[in-house]
Amino acid sequence: MAQAVCKGCGGVMDTTGIEPFTVCECSDCGTEVIIPFELDYLLLEKLVERQSAIDVYSGFDKAANSDVYIMLVDNQVPDHEKYEKMAKEEAVSLSTLKHPNICPLLHYDTIKGNFCVTFPLMDGYQLDSYSPSEQGMLDVDSVVEVLQAAALGLAIAHHKEFVHHNICPASIHIDARGNVRVKNFYISRMTYMIDQLELKEDAAIKFDSSVSPYFISPEKAESGVEDKRGDVFSFGVVMYFMLTGQYPFSGGSEIETVYARVMKKKKDKSEVFSGSSGRLLTPEMVEYVPPKPPVQLRPDIPGEISDLTMDMLSYLPVKRPKFSEILSIFNLYKAKKDKEQSVVTAQKNMVATKTRAIPKMTPLDGKGKSKPKKWSF
Repeated sequence: MAQAVCKGCGGVMDTTGIEPFTVCECSDCGTEVIIPFELDYLLLEKLVERQSAIDVYSGFDKAANSDVYIMLVDNQVPDHEKYEKMAKEEAVSLSTLKHPNICPLLHYDTIKGNFCVTFPLMDGYQLDSYSPSEQGMLDVDSVVEVLQAAALGLAIAHHKEFVHHNICPASIHIDARGNVRVKNFYISRMTYMIDQLELKEDAAIKFDSSVSPYFISPEKAESGVEDKRGDVFSFGVVMYFMLTGQYPFSGGSEIETVYARVMKKKKDKSEVFSGSSGRLLTPEMVEYVPPKPPVQLRPDIPGEISDLTMDMLSYLPVKRPKFSEILSIFNLYKAKKDKEQSVVTAQKNMVATKTRAIPKMTPLDGKGKSKPKKWSF
């Protein structure tokens, strides 16, 4: 008899004859339950997304007794063996990337002919849940606090030669305890590597819809190739958005948004790129125009933070700072703020202090003269 456990009341349900991924209801408590697909010790519950040849499911790891994301290489696609070889090599390599500000790879295995990788399904929320229209502007210091932690994780990753390739708010997570972690390294890197294989086979540059259009670097939009400095550009877009509530580059469609960072002054957009195929046609004709500095959109943003954001958004990769340099600026900014806060606190304490009379301890006689002191042994 096939069974499933209700997460609401813990009851065991008979699921005989029900297809996997069917949404059901517990007869005891009414909790909605998705019938899982059992892959040995892994229970696949819901397809979250599909990128290139990778399917991502939310599910449960019975061996670890924890909720997880399960990534499977589709063994039905052409060149499956080539993709699976890449996936295994990347899993082995990425399993060495461990840091408190990076979501870890938990486990990788081949189960019944399916290569799979698991990551923790964390509580909390992603930065893409932020809506400026609903929540208003964020406090600058809070933005710096979160992005400093994310930058530390990325600095460690870059030091170990791991490039993310899709830094965006959905890749930065804050759990219920306030811990900040950069995630999606595996799926982003695998997607990038598969795109590179396809790029070798087809010289035309195509925009992959798996890439976040607002956060893609100019060099990736133009050539399909980027290095660590592409992550810096994307991180700069995240910072720009979190500080101002606006994207530095945007357009009427995903394709226009992608090429907005390399095309501004050409009037006839059809001469620059093809919206139907998503191809850049004449890269020599485009001209980059930088966005407005964040401080112009929000005057309370400190100059050094606005300047740092614009440096990360530099069109030329060589002009962008490294994450170690970004961290130094964050640290100096926070040290300056702490010093200013200490001065303000000290001034408030001085103002709050009142003078008071201190009584003399020497007794006086009736004529106002002090009495001679008596000694006793």
